[in-house]
Amino acid sequence: MKANKPHMTLDEFQTKFLQFAEQQVEPLKDDGYPVCPYAKSARIKRALQFLDGRTDITVMDNFDHKTFQMGIVWLGDIDDITPIEKICEEYRKKNPHLLYFTSTRQSGHFVKNFTDCVFIQRADDLLLKRKHLHDNTKYYDSWPKEYYKLIMGH
Repeated sequence: MKANKPHMTLDEFQTKFLQFAEQQVEPLKDDGYPVCPYAKSARIKRALQFLDGRTDITVMDNFDHKTFQMGIVWLGDIDDITPIEKICEEYRKKNPHLLYFTSTRQSGHFVKNFTDCVFIQRADDLLLKRKHLHDNTKYYDSWPKEYYKLIMGH
């Protein structure tokens, strides 16, 4: 008989996610840049909104884009991300000022998430940050071309 994983509360998930970000996303890679150059600032400023989407994905409607830089919708560990991807597409159409994308145990080139989530960000803010990194740094130079195309939507 397989033991069930202990259930985490949203507060426990938030603590674990922030530790994950600090230990896996914020440290410098070999190219001198962190996986996400804005993660530490968002963590320190408490600009991340955590939402529990394990039983109801429509909590994405509760993302407060005026207060927070990013919404993190916790999905738990799910077997098939495809239905969530389709829901994210619907949300992108419904809210074109926001970007919805999955971060899962399988996705990501530089680091894999420890669980499955949907990240929500203001499109204008993210595109401005990407443009700054592209135009003023060598941040994207170490990215594989296919991964760059995937992330940038080319």
